[in-house]
Amino acid sequence: MVVIKPILPMATNLQPSIALVYDRANTPYGGAENVLLALHQAFPKAPLYTSLSSSTHAPWIQKFPQVITSKLNKLAILRTKHRWLAFLMPMIFESFDLSKFDVIISVTSAEAKGVITRPNQLHICYLLTPPRYLYQNKKQSLASHWLLRLPLIKHLARILINYLTWWDQAAIFRPDLVIPISQLVTKRVKQFYPAIHPEPVIYPPINLQPKFLSKQRSMTGLTDYLLVISRLVAYKKIELAIEAAGKLGKNLIIVGQGPEQNRLKRLALAQTKSKILFFNQVDQDQLANLYQHCQALIMPGIEDFGIVALEANSFGKPVIINTKSGAAELIRPNVHGVHIQATNLTATVQAIQKLEKIKFSIAEIEQNPLQYDTNMFINKFVAVIQSHQQQTK
Repeated sequence: MVVIKPILPMATNLQPSIALVYDRANTPYGGAENVLLALHQAFPKAPLYTSLSSSTHAPWIQKFPQVITSKLNKLAILRTKHRWLAFLMPMIFESFDLSKFDVIISVTSAEAKGVITRPNQLHICYLLTPPRYLYQNKKQSLASHWLLRLPLIKHLARILINYLTWWDQAAIFRPDLVIPISQLVTKRVKQFYPAIHPEPVIYPPINLQPKFLSKQRSMTGLTDYLLVISRLVAYKKIELAIEAAGKLGKNLIIVGQGPEQNRLKRLALAQTKSKILFFNQVDQDQLANLYQHCQALIMPGIEDFGIVALEANSFGKPVIINTKSGAAELIRPNVHGVHIQATNLTATVQAIQKLEKIKFSIAEIEQNPLQYDTNMFINKFVAVIQSHQQQTK
């Protein structure tokens, strides 16, 4: 059982007014949302500013005392259409009036870092990654929808991407501090923003919960399966987990939803040697049950971080993770899991086979996440604010 230490009180000498800013709050709970909820725990009075929000798709936002959105959010049909509204995002974030706050914390993989602040304010950017659609996944972005194959639409899309890249290159200079989520993201900052000098990495928090699991039966009737917990988007490469499981005759359970869901389900049906189950979402008890009875968590794609890797470790489960992922920095090979050496089927199969030959120490695996719990994360963030809140631009 993991013992949770009480969160250190927000020191009485830390009294600045704080605002949180996030790109968009219209997706189910994931790693970025876990960061926001940890910051909410640290600063419970801080409002959340975001371009679009949907309590239906993102019920976690109801925990915030106030959620301020753009005027576009009044149209319910637009609340999940951020991909088609990308050209408006710079204007949206620049229009937010944050003048009454002392400290602004933007959590972003897109435009939230571009909010306008004043010289007497401290803007801390917790950078999840530079925008994928502008940099590392640019080609895929321009081919992500059939409309983009039309010559005129494709030409307009390229103009839009060029404009957004220009804006992003200016917006990265607006925060006073840029804190990357992992060493991988630090490398991306140096690659895409060479004039920026990022702060030391603060790894995202893992929400450790007491676990009383010994008598629970498998909710699916399966045991020793591979487990995927992820948004179903292209860069996660979930198809590699499906194809590898099918090739090896391993059962696989996938928890998550996203635009790749239908394609992945069709691929799963073609795997005749394996039983592959999909769950759109599960509650905390169901999630714990899935962790308890799995053989390992598998993460074939390159993740900016991948907080579920440490979550799996907290249940004593090893992780099969892409060696280039941010969380792989914290997963010691042969101790906490196995690294996938390349983003392809052969390497994924080899990693699964390697894992099956290793005798892991459950106790050692469970110890790994303890140094990255929410308490540690909050203390590090508070320390950053305390050491810089007197500084001005």
